[in-house]
Amino acid sequence: MATTYRTRLVHDALRHNSLFSRLEESDLERVMDMAHLRDLEEGEPLFHEGEPVEFTHVVASGLLRVYQVGPRGSRQLVLHMAGPPESIGEIAVLSERRYYPVTAEAALPSTVVMVPREGIVKLMEQHPRFTRALLSSVAERQFELLLLLRRVAFFEVQSRLAQYLLEQHATLGPGFPLPTNPELAALLGTVPEIVSRTLSRFYKQGWIRLEDRHVWIENEVVLIAVAKG
Repeated sequence: MATTYRTRLVHDALRHNSLFSRLEESDLERVMDMAHLRDLEEGEPLFHEGEPVEFTHVVASGLLRVYQVGPRGSRQLVLHMAGPPESIGEIAVLSERRYYPVTAEAALPSTVVMVPREGIVKLMEQHPRFTRALLSSVAERQFELLLLLRRVAFFEVQSRLAQYLLEQHATLGPGFPLPTNPELAALLGTVPEIVSRTLSRFYKQGWIRLEDRHVWIENEVVLIAVAKG
């Protein structure tokens, strides 16, 4: 029973992932034959920056944090939060440097499907549609990084926080969950103390309502103005 469940988990994660969704069922089964599942506890690393590229990873359940660590090791810059059925590591597969440029770890208890690099290369050679999907995924991730760079370079922390809250509200609706202050700081490229002060200011001004790390936006007009800087 457990084997059947985990087999179905692999199939569903790959079938709904943007890279593998266009494969014929027979080709998908070949990918499943070479792939395997890995369970991660909260805080457990999937891979570290600088390690050799061995797999592309598809999130089957949970949530993974993808980040880089500052030169002194005291700060993180979160580049992406990946949930099902997103993939991680596809950019590294295309690189000639053959090592991961980031670290990925479980933000929640998670399960990932691990597809060997050699299998990805064969799929690229045999299936042009898979290659296009892979390139599209890489381009989308690059676009996200450019947006992050723009935020950090041109906007104050309060603007970055307002942008984040508005985006989460648009995606998840009222009462959306808020990460911890250290996680939020890493996402915004700052430190937890500044996040705490800025959130407190937003709350005291009546722009947001906070209950048990869930957020309701009370004054969207003002937050939009703050987000614009």
